[in-house]
Amino acid sequence: MNPSTKGWIKKFGSLVDSESLVYKDYNDLYFKLRSTGLVYGLSETVPDHFKHDTQFSLDELVKINFIDALFHCYCFKNEHPKFEDFIPSILKFYKTLELSELSVWDKLLIGKDNFSVLERLINDRVLADNNILTRNFNKTIVNSLIFIDVIAYERYLRSDYNIKDYVSNLESMVMNITYDALSFKDKKKKADTEILNTIQESTSYIETDRADLNQFYHREIETKYSSTEKKYFIDMACLSVWEDQFVDDKEYNFIKALGADMNLSEENVNDSLSHIATFYKKHKNNFLLFKSSSQFSVFYENSSQYVAKLIKRNSKRIFRELNQSKDLMLLLTQATTRELTKEEQNKVQAQLKDIFKTIPSLAIFILPGGAILLPIVAKLIPNMLPSAFDDNKIEE
Repeated sequence: MNPSTKGWIKKFGSLVDSESLVYKDYNDLYFKLRSTGLVYGLSETVPDHFKHDTQFSLDELVKINFIDALFHCYCFKNEHPKFEDFIPSILKFYKTLELSELSVWDKLLIGKDNFSVLERLINDRVLADNNILTRNFNKTIVNSLIFIDVIAYERYLRSDYNIKDYVSNLESMVMNITYDALSFKDKKKKADTEILNTIQESTSYIETDRADLNQFYHREIETKYSSTEKKYFIDMACLSVWEDQFVDDKEYNFIKALGADMNLSEENVNDSLSHIATFYKKHKNNFLLFKSSSQFSVFYENSSQYVAKLIKRNSKRIFRELNQSKDLMLLLTQATTRELTKEEQNKVQAQLKDIFKTIPSLAIFILPGGAILLPIVAKLIPNMLPSAFDDNKIEE
């Protein structure tokens, strides 16, 4: 089986369909995927039940573990699971997330074969760099947030209600935790600083100060998420701050405090600390996750696509609301050529929120977790609604 060529998913299905269910439940699956590395965004080995004599690349290992994880989630929720029934289920999941659209060129190349469509989707989800000319020179090619797809699919199989908002909030929560985790590091590397700056810039339109935002997301992770979701959060926090060891007690105390906020037992938190230390020592050369700001560019690229679709679908209503707010139109226009003052940013934020309150499908941006996307909104609106902002347009 070659995960880099057409037909690999159908081949994978022929190998696993005859196998009995390997993991007893989702919790068992999570800890096994953490040991192989998929929870952290990489994979060092294929699943134990997958027999092979091939030397796979990093992205191929991730693809195999990823499809195996998704299929197991499907098996947990179906009494008589079949791989051919799993394919339309996972495609429907990605369609619900609005991630299944292919270009005209891709449709011509791939056709309507579900296996081929899923191969393209998984390739796009796994790889942070899809440019074949640059991929071989880019070692941080794997999307480090790939495991969120597994968490979301497991949730989707239980209930598909508001699954898009759920995924968006999950990603925002990881970003908030990562921000705080890196903030506690005394000796920050260049990549750490770049990540912090990126997140700081993304929250520039949020009027609430950082302390209030922290209180919000700490309340959220205490009450809103399941024990397995909280386990993922604490594992991501450990991943963010870990180097060869903790430099001082600040980082260690942050992890402990985060675990307490989520009502995780001390044993549970110590397990995450112990595992990241062992995994790091064993796989140090490939340990590139969350150490490059390029991973966050993946998040912003996905978020930009999501925001653009929301703006496009609601363009008429947004246009109507903007026409009633000349001050907001002026500030959004000026933001394309100069940096707004903090007072102006707060004004933009407040007026955008007022608009979003009137449009139900844009309500996600009102929440503190969704407010991190406001800079993307402010940047995209002038480009997507040019007629509302173009004072230099020449009438025909």
